[in-house]
Amino acid sequence: MENLDKVIALIAATGGLGLAAMSLVDAFKAVPGGGVSRIGFNHIRKVLKLFDTVLARAAGPAWESVVLSHWINGRPRDEQIGVIRALLRLGLNADTAGQLAQIGNVDEKALGDAAAKLVKGAALSEAEINLIGRVEAAVEARLDAAFDLADQAYRNISRVLAGVIAVILAVVAALMLTKPSQWGAAILVGLLAVPIAPIAKDLVSALTAAARAVKSTRNA
Repeated sequence: MENLDKVIALIAATGGLGLAAMSLVDAFKAVPGGGVSRIGFNHIRKVLKLFDTVLARAAGPAWESVVLSHWINGRPRDEQIGVIRALLRLGLNADTAGQLAQIGNVDEKALGDAAAKLVKGAALSEAEINLIGRVEAAVEARLDAAFDLADQAYRNISRVLAGVIAVILAVVAALMLTKPSQWGAAILVGLLAVPIAPIAKDLVSALTAAARAVKSTRNA
């Protein structure tokens, strides 16, 4: 039972270290310019460059800062994509239709004519509505893929950064509390801290319940 208590205490402490490391990573969001919040945005930028002329017409030369601000502040994904789609619709005209025509694999002149009608507020034919719908579907598919990659990059890199911080904290603690021979164990604890953190509470609860069950069986 004493060994189990030590294991439970170790799991709880390791999970606490992981949570502390992840909190420190979150604190880096306060760095000017967005800090770690910028991680992953390069995937979104690559796709947006495909229709930068349209975005520039809608939001000016600083269009990238507009989109980046929403990413840094962590607005819901659907809202971010909605903002980009709104900017594309706002920036679409006969002169900028070429970029979106390539994305949607549609005729540039036909899209330009439809865009000109949108600008004038004229009614669109069913064919023109379908044409714009095809372009919007192609754009949304690319944006979805870009945000998937961006979210994945943010999660993975953030976890790696948290792992590095956890290892550093564990080694510092080992330097202060133990002998150099324990540094290897400290590094191992640091490496396990972040993966264990989300499930530490459940592990402790499960082990505690199991210990009680075993103890009850012995006393029966």
